[in-house]
Amino acid sequence: MGRRITVAEMAPHIHSFMPNENKVKKLADWLANWIKTGLQSKKIEPEDLLPVKGDLACHIGVSQGTVQSAYRIVEDLGLVESKQRIGTYIKASDKNFEKLTSKRELAIEIIKKYLLENKYKIGDKVISVRELARITGISNTTLVTAFSNLVSQGILEKKNNSFIVLVSDFNIEEIETKTLVEKIADNIKHYAANLSSGDKLPPNTELAKRFNVSVKTIHDAIKLLAKEGLLYTRRGRYGTAVSNDTAELYHYEKIEQKIRQYISENSQVGDKLPSIKEFSKIYNTSEKTVKTALDNLAEDGYLTFTRGRYGGTFVMDIPQGVNEAYKWLAINSEYVLPE
Repeated sequence: MGRRITVAEMAPHIHSFMPNENKVKKLADWLANWIKTGLQSKKIEPEDLLPVKGDLACHIGVSQGTVQSAYRIVEDLGLVESKQRIGTYIKASDKNFEKLTSKRELAIEIIKKYLLENKYKIGDKVISVRELARITGISNTTLVTAFSNLVSQGILEKKNNSFIVLVSDFNIEEIETKTLVEKIADNIKHYAANLSSGDKLPPNTELAKRFNVSVKTIHDAIKLLAKEGLLYTRRGRYGTAVSNDTAELYHYEKIEQKIRQYISENSQVGDKLPSIKEFSKIYNTSEKTVKTALDNLAEDGYLTFTRGRYGGTFVMDIPQGVNEAYKWLAINSEYVLPE
């Protein structure tokens, strides 16, 4: 990583906001322009780290959440990238960024269309995040971020852990439902077409450099292709390999796919799943295989385990196809790309 850019160096003189002005958008627009001009003038370099969010928020006079939302918008434009425990750093401007519509942007439009289709009026209370997640198939985390963005836009207001409609007439953007992860999955699929069944893919870090995206995006794209049965992943040094035959999957991976399908077809968020013993009888396999499959699903964020008299395995998120999450959106023929 490069050096840490200071707030004083940025001199963000944007802390005066007009009434009802969208602070997130104003900050994001300013930040995107500052990065572009800074790279052109060589005042900043790729991999330089942006200031800590709390420091920038204090200087401008906004909440840390506002800065976080602005950083995410700039990241969606492909100008920066965030790494856990490191921070948000600037990406090279001379690369061809293949950044498509983010899940957060899609979720925002889905919520807006839901409000319009269900004729919500000013002052109405919106259904809970959990209920909307069940209806749309979008994760709770993504919806919470989208709701927060709509609050910053002045469309919703948060009161006592609920969201209230402030504006009942707004525009819906018709955006492409294909996300960056799906686009990269298509690229990996095309790359894998030149390989034979059983051949290993390059490491995720190498694929990330090849397609100019983050390692997490590669990881998520591979997960999509694994669900389709086109790739299979093995933990540790074995990596990811091409699969034209599901018989190549480890047995626990087959059971994992079956349990994933069971959850998608029979469960809602918060539901308790059958026990390991019951699943072993359902799928005629060992309890150890079932436990391995459940552990993997928990690692992916779909399940959680609790102990005690009322403990068990509970559903945290519903695994399903990405397109199902965006069933209200009109589809364009072009990807949504930054200018």
